Amino acid sequence: MDQRAAIVTSPVTVALAPVLFAGDLLAAARAAAELGFEGIELSIKGPEELSERELGNLLNRFGLELAAIASGRIYLDEKATLSDPDPEARLRVAERLTRLIDLAAAFGAPVIVGLLEADCLIEGDRLKTTQTLVASMQQVAEHAGRRGVNVFLEAINRYETPLLNTAAQTIDVVHRVGSPNIKVLLDVFHMNIEELSIAEAIRATGDKLGHLHIADSNRLAPGMGHVDFAEIAAALSDIGYQGWVSGEHLPLPDSFAAAKQTRSFMLKL
Repeated sequence: MDQRAAIVTSPVTVALAPVLFAGDLLAAARAAAELGFEGIELSIKGPEELSERELGNLLNRFGLELAAIASGRIYLDEKATLSDPDPEARLRVAERLTRLIDLAAAFGAPVIVGLLEADCLIEGDRLKTTQTLVASMQQVAEHAGRRGVNVFLEAINRYETPLLNTAAQTIDVVHRVGSPNIKVLLDVFHMNIEELSIAEAIRATGDKLGHLHIADSNRLAPGMGHVDFAEIAAALSDIGYQGWVSGEHLPLPDSFAAAKQTRSFMLKL
């Protein structure tokens, strides 16, 4: 893979999750630089966890870029989503995202929206839930546009969210939002569950693909499961993908070993 490579990390300790060096950003940045990654993707709830100055100093010290800011921990800690039936709950999420967008803007980085999309269907109605998400995303897109920030909607498997499970569903919502700064994030782990063909899902997303997460079929680092990454690399080449590829996988057997496996595997493709 010729794309810029990053690892996903977090400034706070989290339960076993697809995050490397959680709670130790210094170790994450040092390892990323040592292993030849160009950046880090940051899982964060807001600038109260890591200020713009602190983040800038860290990136400058190790010659790294900020690949993206991921917002999923807002949902994990607060359970509110952009399709919550409660308008005040939706507003709180949008305000949270505004703060992340402002932080991302300082580094020319995008913001990822995944788990914040939905955790249930409003009155069991997929269309109503989708319309609510679209309205919220239009509000988010407006602020992001003013700040020059892209926002990526992530397709996540059915066991984690009931709404945007496939590339096609996510592309549809991106079109409904109707803002050029809203694109799609695809994740190999989720696609392995939901898509008939990972490579064809990538090709169908085309220029709407803004970001790619990689992990193998078992949520371990690439090359430790049964996903055909050569087909994925070919599909990315076919669509001329120039975005980031972030290793979002479990820190097993440990964070450094997992990061090393990801980098060495990517360089072989």
